[in-house]
Amino acid sequence: MIKSFSILSHLSQRVAFLVVICFVLCFVQFTLILQLISESPEIERFLSLSSNDNLSTILNCTKKLKCPNNITRFSIHIDENIQYPNLSYVRSPVFTTILDTIRNSSYYTNDSTSACIHIAPVDTIDRDRRSKNGYYTYFIEQRLNFFHEWSDPNKIHLIFNHYTGTWPLYRRTLDFTLPSRHILALTSLTTANYNCLSHVTFPLFHSDYPSNLTNKFSSTRTILLSFKGKSYEDVQHHRTFFRHLNNNHDIIIKYTDNTSSYDQHEYTELLRQSYFCLVPSGRRLYSYRFLEVLQYGCIPVITTNDNEFVILPFSEIINWSQSIIVYSNSPLSLLPYYLKKIGKQQRIQMQKECIDIWLKYFSSIPRIILTTLDILNDRFISSLPS
Repeated sequence: MIKSFSILSHLSQRVAFLVVICFVLCFVQFTLILQLISESPEIERFLSLSSNDNLSTILNCTKKLKCPNNITRFSIHIDENIQYPNLSYVRSPVFTTILDTIRNSSYYTNDSTSACIHIAPVDTIDRDRRSKNGYYTYFIEQRLNFFHEWSDPNKIHLIFNHYTGTWPLYRRTLDFTLPSRHILALTSLTTANYNCLSHVTFPLFHSDYPSNLTNKFSSTRTILLSFKGKSYEDVQHHRTFFRHLNNNHDIIIKYTDNTSSYDQHEYTELLRQSYFCLVPSGRRLYSYRFLEVLQYGCIPVITTNDNEFVILPFSEIINWSQSIIVYSNSPLSLLPYYLKKIGKQQRIQMQKECIDIWLKYFSSIPRIILTTLDILNDRFISSLPS
């Protein structure tokens, strides 16, 4: 009898504990609902870039750079290996296009002594030792030192990079010694590590970018939000939570981790039919899909695995606040609610902004490189008479 009473007492305590937990959860849910109802004007706080007041200060330098040796015009020179002129280099398609675009631009000078900045023709795009594309440059320090301008403290050097670090840490520092004066065109820049005098925000893209597919823009769309890509479950990535948003109706989430083949057509159809497209960080902060969703007029919804604020490509000259969404400071489960609050006309306007920005700045790799040079041109003081 005593034993039965003890069991009943124990069960009663567990029931009471469960009742308390249920009450707390209901209270939290009720509080969230009240917050959503009472703070609807605050939705933009979660769905825009304008909430980061420091961004404009970080991007807009009060100082201007000066070309060395009283050079009066912004110009760039591709350095030459005078010591070993017949030495050949393996270069990725992206870096090859970068050099070709610079050489054919109005900013290029064939005279090293009249150049404002220099670029060594050694491929620095991929600094991931485990990269599978075969374009990691070994013995890079020795190769760079073949160019006498590299060690000249008076020269300013432009360096392009997409990938730094390797599995599992993916550190964001380059694995070679930088010259004393340099400008880095980098992906994965944040408000914490961006320097307006020595950095240029740079997009991430494939070597075969952009996709040559027709009928890119569709004004009539049936899907509110979509995502197709890897979940990165092996590193407990925040992408894994996206599966809870899927309803197989107006929110479509598809993972490709365990598929042997990738259906590119299905991916592009999702971009064409969706108003909003999730653009989460990958193993690094940036993602290929950012430019891809812009290309198809889908409004990017940017999420990251931590609280770092990613600076978007070419934020120096592009006001992204009217065209994309950076979702932060709120649970992912509430994202569909916020998106549905954005009216159809506003969505269409944002889509138009996305397309216009893509056409003007990102429609080809040469266009991206020329935009980078334009940003640098504005950053240097010109001594030319007006």
